[in-house]
Amino acid sequence: MNGLKVQDFHGKQVIDSRDVAQMVEREHNALLKSIRQYADYLAEGEIAQGDFFIESTYLDGNNQPRPNFLITKKGCDMIANKTTGKKGVLFTAAYVTAFEEMRQALTAPRSPALPDGVTFSSAVGFMRLARRVMLDMGSTPTQVGMMMKETLETCGFPVPVSFNKQLEGQLSLFDTPALGK
Repeated sequence: MNGLKVQDFHGKQVIDSRDVAQMVEREHNALLKSIRQYADYLAEGEIAQGDFFIESTYLDGNNQPRPNFLITKKGCDMIANKTTGKKGVLFTAAYVTAFEEMRQALTAPRSPALPDGVTFSSAVGFMRLARRVMLDMGSTPTQVGMMMKETLETCGFPVPVSFNKQLEGQLSLFDTPALGK
């Protein structure tokens, strides 16, 4: 029923005008005409069109570019306010749900995504072994710290702020010219 798919377009969450046209049971060209009229009104009011509608194109079945719009939540609000009756209610419910699902997905806490076969304990084991080998080979504690930071980041684990600050402090020692020279 909710055939609307929210996608990210340069940091803005949008829905394709073709999906909106299908949802509100309008011809896509008729919806494009309405959106262009809304865009003209926005321009007259010196309101940024891009906050509502983003001009775009898609490739049709013959690989020919065709116009469409990427519609933000504000744009969906505007279209819903102009659509009455059952179609308007169903469209409003669908787009509000789709945007809310996207918001929840973007703000949900993420657990680290480890590469296949890697567990937390195996990552820790790797870091211990790599630390030992690096020290045996004459690596500095700073180099070992960099390896640990890169390993944590690669495995998707957050690097503690205090660890980053200490590592940055160590690295800045190499950038500071010796005193008295």
